Amino acid sequence: MGISEEEWDRLQKALDWPGPDQEITQLNQSTSPVHSTYSIVGLKESYKVGENISVTITARDHNKNLKRYGGDFFQAKLFNSELKASVYGEVVDHRNGTYSVALLLPWEGQAQVYVRLEHSSEVVQILKKYRESSFPRSHYNGHFEGPGPDKNRISEVVECNLKWGADGSWSKGDCCCEYKDVKTGTVWQCERPKQLSCDNLVHHSRGRFKESLNPLEKQLFTK
Repeated sequence: MGISEEEWDRLQKALDWPGPDQEITQLNQSTSPVHSTYSIVGLKESYKVGENISVTITARDHNKNLKRYGGDFFQAKLFNSELKASVYGEVVDHRNGTYSVALLLPWEGQAQVYVRLEHSSEVVQILKKYRESSFPRSHYNGHFEGPGPDKNRISEVVECNLKWGADGSWSKGDCCCEYKDVKTGTVWQCERPKQLSCDNLVHHSRGRFKESLNPLEKQLFTK
């Protein structure tokens, strides 16, 4: 059973996430949660249950300049602390630094609007880059044990990881031992031990973690 062309186009648009229209070289060019603002469109003294409250979000950078592109991850909700009630609205990205939200009012009584910048568009692009990257960041140790050349029992520890893509994690020709999970099809690779065979793997443990973020990317996550 397939989906219609219209549904396919809708899914593609929903998955498309705009990014910066220029290379970000300075921290202050990223979206600021302090200087970004929101306003209620056509604010009234009272609303009826079932009405929508329209909100406009305006993104600014740390220099208070208006952002020219979208891609920020904002969340917006109505809430009432006494009732312990809240409802989120869909944030529509207009791809020019502004966003609109329609918040449905489902209860009687007070309601407050809350808007939070979860991630700037610059951070979203960093997350996207590393999500789509096949470069492994977490590594593991494979522990091999077995008889050595002189019949004494020896052990070796090598680096292991999941196999990413057709070329694997290590592009060194016949570099690795491979172990395939028959249920999931996942392939696990370990660098080939110098003295023992691939059949001598007994267990694995957590290994090193390679930091992938550059200095600017690290700062963007903390800004």
